[in-house]
Amino acid sequence: MDEELPHIYSVSSLSREIRERLESHFYLVWVSGEVSNLRLPLSGHCYFTLKDAGAQLRAVLFKGNHQHLRFKPQEGGQFLCRGRLTVYEPRGEYQLVVDYLEPLGLGALAQAFEALKTRLQAEGLFAPELKKPLPFLPRKIALVTSPTGAAVRDFLRLLRKRYANLEVLVYPVKVQGKEAAPEIVRALEDLATYPGIEVIVLARGGGSLEDLWPFNEEAVARAIYHCPLPVVSAVGHEVDFTIADFAADLRAPTPSAAVELVVPDKAELSRRLHRLGASLAGTARRTRVAARNHLHLVARRLPDMGRRLVDLRLKVDDQGEALARRARRLLAGQQQHLRLASSRLVLLSPRRTLASWRQRLETGGLRLGRSYRRDLEDRKRHLAYCQSHLDQLNPLAILERGYAVATLMPQETVIRDAGQVERGAAVRVRVAKGKMDCEVEEVSSEQ
Repeated sequence: MDEELPHIYSVSSLSREIRERLESHFYLVWVSGEVSNLRLPLSGHCYFTLKDAGAQLRAVLFKGNHQHLRFKPQEGGQFLCRGRLTVYEPRGEYQLVVDYLEPLGLGALAQAFEALKTRLQAEGLFAPELKKPLPFLPRKIALVTSPTGAAVRDFLRLLRKRYANLEVLVYPVKVQGKEAAPEIVRALEDLATYPGIEVIVLARGGGSLEDLWPFNEEAVARAIYHCPLPVVSAVGHEVDFTIADFAADLRAPTPSAAVELVVPDKAELSRRLHRLGASLAGTARRTRVAARNHLHLVARRLPDMGRRLVDLRLKVDDQGEALARRARRLLAGQQQHLRLASSRLVLLSPRRTLASWRQRLETGGLRLGRSYRRDLEDRKRHLAYCQSHLDQLNPLAILERGYAVATLMPQETVIRDAGQVERGAAVRVRVAKGKMDCEVEEVSSEQ
C-alpha cells in the first residue's frame, strides 16, 4: 500500500530539480527575438523580455557582462542572444542568463561602426571647424604604427625620397587585436608632451573590418580629438574608412599618401624657390626700369624750380619786410598804451591813501595811549582809596593797636559777654601776631 503512494515534492525541491535538469539540458543556447520591457535599475544589471509572435522569454544581462559588450540591448530591437537557461526559484520562472548579444540583420561590427559614428558626430567630434591645420614644413613627425608592418617601411621610404633630412620618431604600437586601442591612446597622450613634435601620423596597412577595428574604438577617437597636435589618419586602403579618419584633423587614403600630405617634396620646393626667385628678380628689374622711366618723364614735366625758387625768395623778403613794419607799428602802439596806463596808475596809486591812513593811525594810537594812561591813574587812585578804607575796617588792624579777640572753644564762638564763659572753659585768644589757647580760672562781670 505504501509503495503505491506517489512521491510528494515540496515547492522548493521541485523547483530545484526542474532547475538542475533545465540547466544540464540547456547549458548554452542561442535565442533570437525582439527586446521588450527593458529595465536598467541602479544595480547595473539589465532585465528584459525576448519575444516573438508566439511566445516570450524573460532574460537578464548581469553588470559584469553588460560592461564589456560592444552592443547594448535596445527596446524594440531584434537581437541574437547567447546564454544559459535557469529557474528563478523564488518566483518559479525560468529565464535566460545572457552573456553575449548582437543585433540581427546588418553585421555586428558594421552596426557598431555606424552607431559609434552617429553618436560621436552628434557630440561634435568630427566638426570641420575644429580641425587643426598642418604646418607647411614640420621639423619633426611622429609615426604611430607597428614597427614590423609594411606601412612603416613605405612611409619612411617615401619620406626619405621627398625630404631626406626630416626627423621622424616612430612610436611602436600594436595595430590589431584587443591591446591595440589602449596602446594607440597611450601613444597619443605621450606624444602630446614630447618636445619638438609638430604632426602625428597614425598608419596601418589594409585589412578587414575586424583587423582595422582598433581604429574604430571610441577611446581612440576621443584621444585624437583631445590631442593638442594635428593628427593625420592613414589607415587601410583608399576605400577603407575608420572612426579615426573622421576624428583626425586630416585623412590620408594610404600611409604613402600621408607622406605627400604632410611633407612637401624638397626637390619641388627647391625648383619652386628657384622659379619664385627668378620671377622676383625679373619683377624687381622691370619695376626698377619702369620707375626710372617714370622719374625721367616726371622730371621733364616739372617746371624750372630754380626760377620758381628765386620768385619765392623775393616774395618771402617782401612779406618779411611788411611783417617787420607791421610789428614795429604794433610795438609802438603798445608802448604808447603802456605809458598812458602807467600815468593813470600813478594818479590812482594807493600810496597817498595809505599815507593818510597811516597818519590817522599814528594819531589815534597816541590818543589811545594817553587815554589809557589817564584811566590807569584813575584806577590806581581809586584802588588806593579803597585800600585805605579796607584797612580801617580790617579787624586785624585793630589787633595791631593791642586789642585781642577771644573765642569759646570748641565752638569758636566770639565772646562778647563774660557771662557766656564758665570757670574752667577753654578759650582761644587771637592777637595781631598769633593765638593762645587758655583756661578760664575766674569769671567777673565787672568792666
